[in-house]
Amino acid sequence: MRDAQILKLYTIHQRELTAYANSIVGDLGRAEDIIQDAYLRFGAAMAEEWRDNPVGYLYRIVRNLALDCRRRIKFESGLFTHNMNDIADTLPAELATPERQALAHQELGQLQAALEELPERTRIALEMHRLGGYKLREIADHLQVSVSMAQYLVKEGIKHCQIRLSRHHSV
Repeated sequence: MRDAQILKLYTIHQRELTAYANSIVGDLGRAEDIIQDAYLRFGAAMAEEWRDNPVGYLYRIVRNLALDCRRRIKFESGLFTHNMNDIADTLPAELATPERQALAHQELGQLQAALEELPERTRIALEMHRLGGYKLREIADHLQVSVSMAQYLVKEGIKHCQIRLSRHHSV
């Protein structure tokens, strides 16, 4: 009977919960993901102990998940605000001939294209590790995966970029 009560509460408030989460994260798709995750957490918590104010508890879960999502979005967008072309501009002066700069810009463009082809979490793991200097444990925590999975994602990202860049060099 409790499962039916939980589903009924969720269904009754689903539209308002979605709007609430969307007001925090500013993205309807993410808001829908958040309330689905909230439903699972709510169901698990309510199965253990029925709360006095279940609707308030459900809203608190949505709020916490939405705030976590917003922080993660802000963190990820702030990680790599630099432009790949800015990296080429940091070449040592002795390497900064117009030809070498043009080649560096071209290679960085190819690297950027290769990164954009990666699945999102593989790209994030690779960028955090290689560009951000983050440790595998930090990447694992951020992506909510094991350290070995974080290592695998970085390795796969590097392998993809190496293959992509080697194709351009052999052309």
